[in-house]
Amino acid sequence: MTQRREPNAPARAPYPLRVALAAWIIAEAAAFIGLVYLIGILYTLLIFFGTSVIGVVLIQYVGAKSFRAARDYLNSGGDPSREMPNGYAVAGAVCLIAPGFVTDLIGLLLLFPPSRLLFRGLGRTIASRTPPVRFGSGGDVIEGEVLDEDGPEPRRDGDGPRPIE
Repeated sequence: MTQRREPNAPARAPYPLRVALAAWIIAEAAAFIGLVYLIGILYTLLIFFGTSVIGVVLIQYVGAKSFRAARDYLNSGGDPSREMPNGYAVAGAVCLIAPGFVTDLIGLLLLFPPSRLLFRGLGRTIASRTPPVRFGSGGDVIEGEVLDEDGPEPRRDGDGPRPIE
């Protein structure tokens, strides 16, 4: 028996994405409960909120540094489709801001250059699947003028469009 969707119902996320999201939530909950069991609720909550504060501070520092490096890279003629400097560090700071200890671990791994090699292949895969973004005019430009943007207005007597004056 097939299930029917309502015509206006949004499409469901792909099955692998739903499984990954469920696994991530279960891993975050298990890490939180395990840490509460090991060190207690107060210290767990301090670490939980402390990593978010550290992430906010890092995103300000690393984000500004990354913005300057990207600006210098592009101004010196660098290819914008290539990997930008400090991108992994910014992603690590964002992961620290997000709640959860598994996400914090990923964020810490992204902050340290030797461990970024673990994520380099994933970053390239995501970049290869992302459609390219084009800036500027990439094709022919046809000059023109808009005469009537909405079309002719209907006549009051209901006999069709009013003639353009």
